[in-house]
Amino acid sequence: MKIRHERPMSDLSFQVRAPLSVELATGEAVTVTKWSLHGFEFPRDCDVLPKEAVLSIPFQGVDIRFPVRLGSEPGSRHLTFQGLTGRQRETLAVFYRSILSGKMASTEDVITSLDAPVDLVPMEETEEERAEGMAGKAPRPLRAALSILTYLVLAMLVFVTLGSGIYARLATVDIRNARIEAPLVEYLAARGGYVEAVLVKPGDTVAAGDILVELATPEGEAALSEVRGRIDLIERRLNDARLRAERFADSIVRARAALTRAVERAGDAELPRAVTALEAFDSGYSPDHSGLFEAHAAVLREIDGLDEELRRLRRERGRLRDAGDALHVMAAEAGTVAAIAVLDGQYVARGASVAVVEGTDARHALGWLDQNMAAALHPGMDVSVTINTAEGRERFRGRVASLEAGIHPDLSPDFGMLVTVAFPDLTAAESRKALPHQMPVELQATRAWAARLQDRIQMLRPWGTG
Repeated sequence: MKIRHERPMSDLSFQVRAPLSVELATGEAVTVTKWSLHGFEFPRDCDVLPKEAVLSIPFQGVDIRFPVRLGSEPGSRHLTFQGLTGRQRETLAVFYRSILSGKMASTEDVITSLDAPVDLVPMEETEEERAEGMAGKAPRPLRAALSILTYLVLAMLVFVTLGSGIYARLATVDIRNARIEAPLVEYLAARGGYVEAVLVKPGDTVAAGDILVELATPEGEAALSEVRGRIDLIERRLNDARLRAERFADSIVRARAALTRAVERAGDAELPRAVTALEAFDSGYSPDHSGLFEAHAAVLREIDGLDEELRRLRRERGRLRDAGDALHVMAAEAGTVAAIAVLDGQYVARGASVAVVEGTDARHALGWLDQNMAAALHPGMDVSVTINTAEGRERFRGRVASLEAGIHPDLSPDFGMLVTVAFPDLTAAESRKALPHQMPVELQATRAWAARLQDRIQMLRPWGTG
């Protein structure tokens, strides 16, 4: 016999106080505060100790996780690490030795490194970097002055080339009886009914498919209420039948258990009779239990019938709901609610106006022009738009969007050209704010030869409002 004495390894004997999180297979996380490289003491009382878990090391706000297998020692709650890979054992050893040496410490629920840098790294541009970036570039005021000088030179070239007299003789074409038009969509009731709910108000933004007003008919509501009541009744009957079926099934189980015990307790003389009774019961031909079998089968047939009736009623309820939803007034496109023409509880006849929604397109101006002047305009021509507001006269840049021959009774009783003018510098929201619906405006279209001049000086005098 050879007796050899080896000193215990400190890595496996000393325990450190630092938080470890052990996530069990059930998803529950257990916090361990004392551990070593050999294992740890499970902190909770339970009959069965865990065999597998996920070990989590909380280091400065970052969790280092890896799965572990755990072994237990008989008669104790100490769990040992089993089958750790080299990388897992080395990771655990780094924290263990750093805590023992004082390089790391436990702070509340995390492990922190005591020699971590605390100075913040500056993210802003330093003065040296800023100066290096501006090297070789002219100062901003000088560059602005050069740009302005370039524009002035171009303006002088335009005036010298075409002459100052041409600008003074700019000609325009007056478009009469003009007014602002909004892209309004009027929604009508598809069928007569009562207003059940008004879901929007003027100024609300709606998307395509949003319900504006819910309509309902007494007949549809009555039919839907009746079907719902029948569904509730069938569901109660079905629950009662299922409870009875469960009781019959329990009775069958108990009866078979009694027959089974009779077979187990029977002597040699009584055993054939007991086995025969059990086989007859399993085959469903036991005369002593025929009533129980028949009652159970009847309840199952009743359940099948109630299930089929419940499915039919639910289909009927869905059909009635769809028919009721078809009465609702729904937005066909996105826009802003301009007006609501009905009230809660009001009866609405078929074809009556329910709501008015303004589309997402920008507002435009619509005017009339004598048919003899039709050749003076073309799509794309610039138009000066003047409108009177509470602050005074405002001027906008417009553009001829379309020309259409016809009669518009609100503009003129005579046949002429209907001119649509768009506002390319305004968004849809800006046009709704600056251009009130039905507001009269003055439209003056620039003739073709003058439009070429304005295109060249556009850079020097951008045409905005005011």
